[in-house]
Amino acid sequence: MRIALLYNLAENAPQPDPNAPHDALYELDHPGNVAAYAEALRAGGHEVFPMEGDTGLVSRLKDLNVDLCYNTCEGFRGDAREAQVPALLEMLGVPYTGSKVMTLALTLDKAMTKRILAYYGLPTPAFQEFFSADDPIEARLAGRYPLFAKPNSEGTGKGISEKSIVRNESELRAQVAYLLNSYHESVLVEQYIEGNDVTVGLVGNWPDLHIFPISMLANELYEDTGVPVYGSALKVDQADAYKYHCPAPLPAELADELRRLTVETMRVTETLDFARVDFRLDRHDNNRPYILEINSLPGITPISDLTLMAQANGWTHADLVYSVLEAAMRRMGLQLDLPARIMRQEYSWVPARSNRR
Repeated sequence: MRIALLYNLAENAPQPDPNAPHDALYELDHPGNVAAYAEALRAGGHEVFPMEGDTGLVSRLKDLNVDLCYNTCEGFRGDAREAQVPALLEMLGVPYTGSKVMTLALTLDKAMTKRILAYYGLPTPAFQEFFSADDPIEARLAGRYPLFAKPNSEGTGKGISEKSIVRNESELRAQVAYLLNSYHESVLVEQYIEGNDVTVGLVGNWPDLHIFPISMLANELYEDTGVPVYGSALKVDQADAYKYHCPAPLPAELADELRRLTVETMRVTETLDFARVDFRLDRHDNNRPYILEINSLPGITPISDLTLMAQANGWTHADLVYSVLEAAMRRMGLQLDLPARIMRQEYSWVPARSNRR
């Protein structure tokens, strides 16, 4: 096939405000990663055309007459920026990998995602979306300190630091004010769940899914770096210090529940082809899992969490990149010329409509 590889490079982004936070461009990609994606796709025998997913995309696609787009675009601006390139592709009638417009707009908005999770009875920490630092604190959070504050529509740990954990109303309002002023979007404040960070990644679409070994951040990561939360400082600034356990040392019953919740989250948000769901395990409640968010456009760089989980499963980075294409082709009913990497797995459960509250 003729495949357009779509990306957004940090070097091509509109220049941020001089007063923007240091992690303003951390979600955007880099040329070395794009080269790795292209190599994996070409290994499948496809002709690959890398290009920036910007305002010139329409004319470039019309000139090339591609069969499919491999989408990794995070978007440069806007509250639904991850959905912008897919919306454009829908208008052009060009098929693409990954989730659709509504899903990408929904899951970038953490508060909206949590409303969907709560509607279906899936466990997520109690929360409130703040549009002003003076917003009244709703009953569901009143007096439930510590709380956790972060930008509502960011990834790569942007805006998350040790100050995200707030222990009283004064700290809460100060951090909300800072985030509103720095990231120019609403702020998500949720109940702080004390316990381990775990993440579950997968490729495929039910019932043809491949769920990777579960990954858990190592406690010594925080001890060695002195950074108490998994934000942009650990994800990017000190990425070389990253420590994790994969497979995570979890009881089989808990691991199976995490996998079930991951597939349910993917289903209710209508996420397609690949995903990563982040959890916190409540150490004060027998490690009960709480869903923090779903990444419907997860990073697949050579050092992304999803890549590390795939490597723990014996996959290469190229295997992971190509498996996303494979999942999309299967979903669209397109012919595959290579042996399938995504195999149907057996579980003790199947996705079922969750009970609404």
